[in-house]
Amino acid sequence: MGAGFVEVRFLPMTGRTPRRRSLATRKVTDITSPTNLGDAMANAVPAATPSGFDSDTESRSKKQSILIIALIALMTEIVAFEFTLISPGLTDMAIAFKTNQVGLVMTVPLLVGGVVVPILGKLADVHGKKKMLMWASAFFLLGTAICATVTNFNFFLVGRGLQAVGLASAVICYGLIRDLIPARWVPLGVGGIGVGIGASSLGGPLIGGWLIDNHGFRSAFWFLFVYSAVVILATAVFVPESKVRINHTIDYLGAALLGLGASSLIFGAIRPDYRAVAFTVGVAMIIAFIVAERRIDQPLISMGLLSRPGVWMTLLIAACYGVYNGANGALMPQMLRTPAIPGNDESGLGFTATGYAMHYGLPSGLAAAICGILGGWLARRYSPRFVMIFALTMCLLTAVLIGVGAVDTPSMTILVAMVAGTGMGLYFVASTNLLIEAVPANTQAVTGSMKFTSEQVSGALSSAFLGALAANYVLMLNPTTQQPISSVQGFEYGYLICAVVLVVGIGVALIMRHGRTPATGGVSSNQTENSVSAAQLAH
Repeated sequence: MGAGFVEVRFLPMTGRTPRRRSLATRKVTDITSPTNLGDAMANAVPAATPSGFDSDTESRSKKQSILIIALIALMTEIVAFEFTLISPGLTDMAIAFKTNQVGLVMTVPLLVGGVVVPILGKLADVHGKKKMLMWASAFFLLGTAICATVTNFNFFLVGRGLQAVGLASAVICYGLIRDLIPARWVPLGVGGIGVGIGASSLGGPLIGGWLIDNHGFRSAFWFLFVYSAVVILATAVFVPESKVRINHTIDYLGAALLGLGASSLIFGAIRPDYRAVAFTVGVAMIIAFIVAERRIDQPLISMGLLSRPGVWMTLLIAACYGVYNGANGALMPQMLRTPAIPGNDESGLGFTATGYAMHYGLPSGLAAAICGILGGWLARRYSPRFVMIFALTMCLLTAVLIGVGAVDTPSMTILVAMVAGTGMGLYFVASTNLLIEAVPANTQAVTGSMKFTSEQVSGALSSAFLGALAANYVLMLNPTTQQPISSVQGFEYGYLICAVVLVVGIGVALIMRHGRTPATGGVSSNQTENSVSAAQLAH
């Protein structure tokens, strides 16, 4: 995916000494790894606050702590595998299901995850994190098995939607680290998760590419099923349940309105015959969502926080990046694997799944990992706003180079992949630190969840709309499969649209007054944890 580049943020436990809490806040904030979903979901963690000191957690041995960290890190690898392992096979799926809307394979989990994951994170606080982790994992395994076996594309998309429920594992796993590991091991624990997600982001395309080329795209799902089942079973046996419980008001109405509204817009994008009705219903539901959010105690999107310039500007930038990132995850694998036709400038490079992984997946993931670490240093040395402008400029350069047809050789593909990975790695560092500097600690989980929803829903919409646009540009029919062979022109137009959206994001970053000083982990935000009232959070 554009998938598939993470700067991990940890919210400290109350009830511990100020020294420990400061350590957890400052050190873990700077840990990064190359998985965009990992960052988004780490920021969607509800701010669990235990009522008191947990002696069992603080007395846990080094061996027990390392075992828990290792298993939780393996659990979170599933998040990146859901995208990076699968994306090299989009072209094979299009042929197998005889569809020109294969981009929905990436759209559906983005949409479902953006709506469902924040709710599952709150349910985990209410009913128990391990319990909800096991339920989410069960849905993920069911969805993976469906994807590995069904021959109907609609049922396949249902499987992808069920897989998206498993994205909550990253949210819940960060909470488990916070609740189960002694304070002195928390930075190591969160760093271990980052390393795990980063490793799967790098290895996923290579493993997936090899499996798809040699055994078909379904083999990638079977590999994911077996790997996940083993890790889930080990986690069920060796990871204890958290004792932390917090009461939340779950915004089911807001989630339903946002999900159905976005789904209606996506349906209109892929079905021109129902477009007018679908768009009307979608817009009406989005308006109803905005109205409903003003009346709910703990909304999915807090209108009170949204009124802050530092918050709404960062979320607008997140939505602009989401448009680019969602489209990139759906369009790039298809464009690079479009068959090469000698003498035809509108044909693709004809990469195999392994070729895609080697020329794009691996270089972009490696660049994202390196720049995630570099971005943390740059944010502390200069400012998160500087890093954000740099990140969006790299994304804009990527979109422009693809849009003007410059990606026409394997070497140019590697270069563009590294530029794209640079933008991804820096973006997640910058966006997270901008939010940390904008709000006090007791609202960072709320704003992180809002950022996650903004990125995922905008990414789902763009992957659907621009995927439908690209599908309209057909070069010819494959004489063997009778499937349409897309012209790269449609993909290029899609990236040019992304470039326009990214220009808007850069413009917002340039006029932003917030985030112009070196990042402090929220220490210099001039806000106390009680500065945001309950009424403001509610509205």
